[in-house]
Amino acid sequence: MATDQLSMLVDTGNYDKAKEAVIQLFNFAGINYTLTNKAVKIFDDVRNLYEGNYEGYRACDTEYHNFRHIMDVLIASLRLTDAVMLSDGFISSEGVFIIAVAALMHDTGFIPETDDPVENGAFYTAIHVERSIEFMRKYMAGNGYESDIIDKIAQVILSTELKVKLDEVDFITSETDKLAKILGAGDLLGQMADRVYLEKLLFLYREFKAGGVPGFDSEEEMLEKTIDFYTQMETRFKKDLGGIDQLMIIHFKERYGINANLYHNGMQNNIKYLNFILENHRGDHRNYLRRDGLVSKL
Repeated sequence: MATDQLSMLVDTGNYDKAKEAVIQLFNFAGINYTLTNKAVKIFDDVRNLYEGNYEGYRACDTEYHNFRHIMDVLIASLRLTDAVMLSDGFISSEGVFIIAVAALMHDTGFIPETDDPVENGAFYTAIHVERSIEFMRKYMAGNGYESDIIDKIAQVILSTELKVKLDEVDFITSETDKLAKILGAGDLLGQMADRVYLEKLLFLYREFKAGGVPGFDSEEEMLEKTIDFYTQMETRFKKDLGGIDQLMIIHFKERYGINANLYHNGMQNNIKYLNFILENHRGDHRNYLRRDGLVSKL
């Protein structure tokens, strides 16, 4: 039910509705008209990038790291930003803008350029964060943004690279450190609480194969290792990200009158159902992953 509750608040697969939700979250944060318009332009440009309407780039061809994933992460991150602000944690308008841009661009490194000699953007899995930062720097500089804000966005995007130890990053400001923790948490919450997270894991398996990621020899092994991944991410939430995800309940309580952290509930429901599949239906998992008809695309 919890995963459905999230999608009932906003369907992140409906990009026009997702955009409306993003603007509402900007309003919650009190961002001014100028910054909102700048963020909306970047939203539209990144959507065009993913849809193949951006000069010099092919359309997104990674079905896990697609534009819906970007919407999941963007909205989760902005909701968590709202929660932090509601809990009397100050975040500047520039900070909210940085979160939005970093979330929008954190996986652009999967998008191949027009003349890239790769069959699929998943080829860049191991270096996609570096490529995402490179794209962001090129885009933002080309649109007149100053190096200071570009450098801050780059540091925030680093939080989505699980190999990076955030406590070893020399953040430009204490706020940038906080923003990195918000995006790091939002990236995990947005994808792992998605109502079709388990279905999308089968597409992530395909990306890992195309990207040469070792240790995943079958869909079932991907599902099995997701249990361990969940445990590892619980530790990441508590230690690396400072437990900032726990504040999310404030957003749902204050904005919707829901006294629950729907992201935590969604994650727990997904893992519970995944355990059910692995315990009772090994070798037949596809028949138990039917949401939105996604598996039929495999």
